[in-house]
Amino acid sequence: MLDWLSRNLRLLGVLAILICLVTWAVDLAGLVYACPYCQVQRTAIGTAGVAMLLPDPRMWWVRYGVAVVCFLGAHVASAQLFLVYRNLTSGQVSNPVNLVLATGALFILVGQAMLLFTPKPEEATHG
Repeated sequence: MLDWLSRNLRLLGVLAILICLVTWAVDLAGLVYACPYCQVQRTAIGTAGVAMLLPDPRMWWVRYGVAVVCFLGAHVASAQLFLVYRNLTSGQVSNPVNLVLATGALFILVGQAMLLFTPKPEEATHG
């Protein structure tokens, strides 16, 4: 699976950009609450997706930049998870869907950062 993901970095980058654009369109159309946590997460996903389209996204400076952006987004997603959990356990009204969406963003962001640190498919050793 990791080999397939590593070989299809550009496809995953396009998918990340589509996720970013669709969620921004839903936000800007006023169909959902304009959540600053969500905005940071979707922007980080899209930025990492653009980096995945570069000719050599595994260059050290691209990896570093994507790691910074992804971990910022992951930090924001983690903070949102704790806030939603706190609200749910204290009896305050909170939409549990936010828990699912923040978890999904966290998984996507960490996965994007980790994928750029995998070896290029032709460099991978086959044993």
